[in-house]
Formats: sequence, structure tokens, C-alpha cells
Amino acid sequence: MKEASARTAGRDESTFRSRHLWQLTVICGTQFLVALDYSIINVAAPSIRESMDFSSGGGVAWVLSAYPLAFCGFLLLGGRIADLYGRKQVFIWSLAGFLLASLLAGLAWSPAALIAGRALQGVAAAFIAPAGLGLLQAAIPEGPPRERALGIYGSALSAGFVSGMVLGGVLTEFAGWRSVFLINVPIVVAFGLLARAHLEESRDRHASRHLDLTGVVLATVGMVAFVFALTEGEKYGWSSVPILACAAVAVPAVALFVWVESRKDNALVPISIFRTAAIGAANLVNVLLICSYGGMLFVLTLYLQTHLGLGALQTGLTFAVSGAIAIVVGIYAGRYVERFGLYRVLLCGIVIETAGILIMVGLPEGYGFALVLIGTSVNAFGHIIALVTTSIAGTNGAEEGRRATAGALLNVSQQLGLAVGVGVVTSVAAHFAAASGGAVDGWRWALWCSVVFAVGAIVATVLLRKRFQGEATAPA
Repeated sequence: MKEASARTAGRDESTFRSRHLWQLTVICGTQFLVALDYSIINVAAPSIRESMDFSSGGGVAWVLSAYPLAFCGFLLLGGRIADLYGRKQVFIWSLAGFLLASLLAGLAWSPAALIAGRALQGVAAAFIAPAGLGLLQAAIPEGPPRERALGIYGSALSAGFVSGMVLGGVLTEFAGWRSVFLINVPIVVAFGLLARAHLEESRDRHASRHLDLTGVVLATVGMVAFVFALTEGEKYGWSSVPILACAAVAVPAVALFVWVESRKDNALVPISIFRTAAIGAANLVNVLLICSYGGMLFVLTLYLQTHLGLGALQTGLTFAVSGAIAIVVGIYAGRYVERFGLYRVLLCGIVIETAGILIMVGLPEGYGFALVLIGTSVNAFGHIIALVTTSIAGTNGAEEGRRATAGALLNVSQQLGLAVGVGVVTSVAAHFAAASGGAVDGWRWALWCSVVFAVGAIVATVLLRKRFQGEATAPA
């Protein structure tokens, strides 16, 4: 009897692990795809401009920006709908939407159709990302197993973003720019079938199905206007009519959103969630981390391409080195948290990330390729540790009915960080380049801005250490 019970327990444990493995594969694979499509279009832009007969370079820029703008604008809606109506159901239907949007973009017959397909990709991704993170939380309990899973999740995001820069160049050169979109079709079909077979449904079974439409409108309008103003400010001019108009919309919309959400029972994002364990602290540090990292990548891309004369594919391969480091380190980041504690690992990661940027702040006028390679490698090691740790802190303690919402908030904080970081370093680089007459000098000052953001993340982590140590948990 004991032997039979042991064999049964062994089979149950094996089945349990196998199910988790498939669930993690589907969730992380789709997040890889979402990150991949964020960056894969960059290298294909010149070919698209020639083929689709865009009237100007500014026209094709909308192909680049439609995805992140839509993604950022609909994240909170995607997270709440997943929590209310079923994370698996939303996940699968969103994959179907992503497939159709990719087909529209890949078969586009006009610039308008291409931009529409790209925007719809972003909308679908805004539902996939939080639903996937909510499913991961529901499937894997808090503790070491989830921390390890989130490490793999962070590695998938890093791998997707870096792979996009490399794969975009390969596909465009050998199969044409349309393949950049059409390659998604078989991948999405495969993940959709795996999701139906292996994911388990979960949702908030206690909340009303009432959707906070006021919050949806305010959040979407405010986020899109805010991100557009920050990312496009340098191009249009900070005092131009489009940027001032976006700012005039974004600021009151966000302020009104916070005021409305604090007074609603079934809010899109209850303000109390930011007082739950380390969720608020994690999102604040996340914004600062991505400000630093996104600004640094933007500056280094300009340095490698315009100063050192590397092509887009060569630039992508340069970042692939740091991407590979991030993938390997990310897999083990959860184990670091398990062994040394969340606060210590987060602080250590940010310090290493900051050191990587400091290596590069003295960008040489000559050939600084080796300096960039060393600096980005050190930076990647620390950044992925910090990113995984904030993901753990930003999801642990979330109520069962708000798991996808917590995932959406992490994605929103990353998008805000990217917009702020790129907007600030672009302006700083342009200002100092004009003052000194040299682009390299402007990029050096811009990298110092990335250092300031990283130091800000260190300060925030130290000041909020009790939350990261689990000593200050306010009621939801």
C-alpha cells in the first residue's frame, strides 16, 4: 500500500510539474512575442517607407509609434477585463486578435492599413500581457516557485526585445518587410492551441461584472496623450501645438483619473492597490529603472549607428551580447531572491546597473565599441536582476481578483519609464550637442541623466526598504 501511494504521489507530482512547465512555456512565449514585436519593426522602417510610398519619414514614424501608444493606452483596460471575465478566455481571444492584426499589417495595401494593423497589434498585446501575468500568478503560488517563474518571465521579455532588433534585420533582408508581421501567424496559432490545452481559467469571482468606463476613458486618453507628448516632444518641438495640446489633455485626464478611482467601489485601478505590500514601491522603482535603461539604449543606438557607422543589424547584434547575459542571469534571479532576500537583491541589481552606465559616460570621440560592449554587459547583468525583483514585488500580495491588474500596472510603469527616459535624454542630448557643437558631448550628458535616474531608483529602494522587506503592508 505504501509503495502504491508513493507511486501515485510521484505521478501526481510529475503531472503537476509538467502542467506548470507547459503553462510557463505558453505565458513566457507569448510575452517574448509581445516584446519582439515592440522592436522588430525598427530595422524594417526604411524598406517600408520605400515600398509603401510614404510621403515622408514622418509618415513611417507612425508605423513605429502606433504599437507602443496603443499598448500603453489599453493596458489597464486589458488587465481589468482579464480579471473580471476570465484570464484564459481573454488571453486566447487576444491572441486571435493579434493574429488578425499581424495579417492586416503583413498584407497591408496602403499606409493607413499598415498603421491600423500595427495599432491593433498594440491593443491585442495590451490584453495578452496582463492576462498572461495574471495566469502565471494564479497557476504558481507565491514563494520560491513563483520567484523562479518570474525570473524566466523577465528573461523572455529581455530575449524578445533584443531578438526583435536582430530578427527584424534578418527577415527584412532575406524575406522582405512583410515577413516581419507574417511570421507571427504560425507562432500565434501554436501558442493559441497550447493555451487552450494547458492553461486553467481564473478570474475575480466576487466582483461585479460592471466595468468602470469612466476610468477606462480617462486612463486611455491620459496615457496615450502623455506618452505621445514625451516621446515626440523633441521631434515636434516642446512648445509646438501638438505637444502642448497633448499635455493639456494628459495632465487633467490623469489627475481626474486618480480622483475618480479613489472614490469608486469597482474602480478600474483601486488606489488602495498601491498600499498593498510592495506593489506601489515596486512600480515607482520600475519607472525609474526603465527611465534609466530606456534612455541609455536610445543614446547608445545613436552612438553606434551615427558615430561609429554600424548598420541596424550590427547594432542589434551588439545589444544581443547584453541580451544573452540578461537571459541567463534572469533565469537564476528568482533563486537570488530566495537566498538573499528581495530588498538586498534589488538594491544590488540597481547598483550594478548604475555601474554599467558609469563605465560609458565618457564616450570617446574615437572608436568606443569595446567600451559600449563592456558597459552594456555589466548593465544588463544588474538590470535583469532588478527587473525580475520588481516584478516579484509588484505581484506578490495582489488580491486574487486583481492579479491581471497588478500585471498591467507593471507594464504601465515600464511604458511610462520608457517614455520619460527617452524624452529626457533626447532633449538633454540635443541641448548640449547644440551648445558644444558636438553630438558625442550631448550623448555623454544624456548618459549622466540615465545615471541620475538609476541613483533615484537606489534612493527610492532604500527609503522604501521596509516594504520590500515585507515589514510594512497596508490593508487593501
